[in-house]
Amino acid sequence: MSQLNLSKTEFIAYLDCPLKFYLLKQQNLYTKQGPRSNILSKFYRIPTQRGIRAHTLLKEFYGNYGDDLQVGNPPPEQVLLDPVLRLFWDQETHRYEVEGEYWYPFALEYYLTTQTMRGIIDRIDQLDEHTCRLVEYKSSLKGSFLNEELLFYALLVSENLEFQQQYKKTVTQGAVYYYDTGEWITREITEEDILEFKDYLQTIREDIMTGNWTKRHQCKLQKHDCFFATVCTKIPDALLRESSE
Repeated sequence: MSQLNLSKTEFIAYLDCPLKFYLLKQQNLYTKQGPRSNILSKFYRIPTQRGIRAHTLLKEFYGNYGDDLQVGNPPPEQVLLDPVLRLFWDQETHRYEVEGEYWYPFALEYYLTTQTMRGIIDRIDQLDEHTCRLVEYKSSLKGSFLNEELLFYALLVSENLEFQQQYKKTVTQGAVYYYDTGEWITREITEEDILEFKDYLQTIREDIMTGNWTKRHQCKLQKHDCFFATVCTKIPDALLRESSE
């Protein structure tokens, strides 16, 4: 792992449980974007399948319904019959009224990579001529590391030369949209935030390189809480180093 390249998912997995990171990393060793790009969604658990479906609907929303929304047409029947699309129509109608000129996202499901980081950003909005906002789509379940996720992507964008050369945009906002509830949360992101996160991420990378990939302290190992519990519970404790926590 001398050339350790962290995806956002791997990074969040390590924060949640070092052993989860290790198990996930083994799946990602020979893939560019991670297992999801190479495995059919039918092999995933039902919640994951729902998430993949929702992300696809929201990615295709602008091409399928964007013209209707912008000219003030009522929601098409397909939108009215799907709860995810109906909520998103309302959210995007409001955003169009507020942001108008810059409403249409300039990037969707955008894959970026550097020597040390990689990830797929759900959406990038232009705020003005020089700045942009990163948007993450989530279900109704609120994770514990949303700020870390947004800052991970902000650092990735700032360090990706291809993005900077093509778009010349600075990240000043991060947002999360919960597609099950229609809730929208925004936070400001400053250059200082990104620099502080870069230092923090380096400490995480150094911690990962110690190889201390143990179970999270007081982990309940409930199958409904952790996708990896089925495997994790079968690993003898004697094969795991004691947690440093």
